[in-house]
Amino acid sequence: GIATFLNLLALHLIRTKSRKEISQYRKLLVIFLISGFMFALLHFILQPVVLIREKAFITYGVGWSTDIRFISGYYGVASMSFLILAMHFVYRALVLSNKTNSPILITNKVLAGIILILIVELAFWTALCVTFLCYKPEYESALGSLTSDLDNFPPEEEHGFRLFMFLGFVDGHLNYSAFITIITLICLCGVSLVLIISSSVIIIRVLQNTNHRSSSWRKYNYQLFVALYLQFLGPLLVLYLPCITYLMLPFLPNNGIRSPPWLLSLCYSIYPIVIAMFLNVLALYLIRTKSRKEINQYRKLLAIFLVSGSMFAIMHFILQPVCIFRLNTFITYGVGWMAGVEFISAYYGVVSMSFLILAMHFIYRALVLS
Repeated sequence: GIATFLNLLALHLIRTKSRKEISQYRKLLVIFLISGFMFALLHFILQPVVLIREKAFITYGVGWSTDIRFISGYYGVASMSFLILAMHFVYRALVLSNKTNSPILITNKVLAGIILILIVELAFWTALCVTFLCYKPEYESALGSLTSDLDNFPPEEEHGFRLFMFLGFVDGHLNYSAFITIITLICLCGVSLVLIISSSVIIIRVLQNTNHRSSSWRKYNYQLFVALYLQFLGPLLVLYLPCITYLMLPFLPNNGIRSPPWLLSLCYSIYPIVIAMFLNVLALYLIRTKSRKEINQYRKLLAIFLVSGSMFAIMHFILQPVCIFRLNTFITYGVGWMAGVEFISAYYGVVSMSFLILAMHFIYRALVLS
């Protein structure tokens, strides 16, 4: 909920408070925000359980929708967001290498083309997954021993439409269809990575050229480039690299790796939170430096509220609280890196503090208007 709110706030700020010079670039920011919403919504509806069981990669849903086509689309959205990030880098490279003062416009026609490319990429990824990375009857003999320790694993009669899975080896031989599919999907992401690297090289060269525009112009675009890289590093570290690693592990012979049911799902679930956190930083930057003079004082309160939201998100990630009711007893305990009662108390204190900050917003608006 906090992540969704922060995304909405960042969306509002980027659309309404950012300066005129990034009026075109913010269209790409909005598309990236929307992809983050899609991933969070799909994750909430699907509630995926992601497992590595030695030679098997398995994903199944325990939420409202558990169909393998839905799971394939879920993974497709993650890939699509990587392509959107690549488009950000390409656009920044085009803008900075433009030697004229005329802006590079993202017209409605160009925007429609971008959306069409993203839809095609999503459809291609989904189709490959449904065709080659779903349950097959020959997998059944291995499933029993690989999933015997799981309490809520889907029953056998539901495997055909619930299990997004593949085996790295079948009857002692490499599963070539799954292996080629995974390599194809990784290469598809590799195209985006090549675009990001080549665009970054162009951007750095332009910013290091002291004869290109003014020093203030270079400083401003350097700040935007750093913000863009932060926006890229978050998903890269918590989603893309772990996901590629998980997909390749079943092809390692005799690896013996068995992940707990919560581990991989946790990496995927914090992805939209990380997006919100990094876009929240960008929103803070826009408030701090680019918002209109008329809200110069009010933006201080906005910045405080954004910081409190960031604090709550970070504390939730570190604490990983479990909150339960048992008859007349309320219990909270942490299962994360820090689980002391002082930290839990401060966690609840931040919630109360954010309510007080909201109250201050209302008081300030009342004072201004009266």
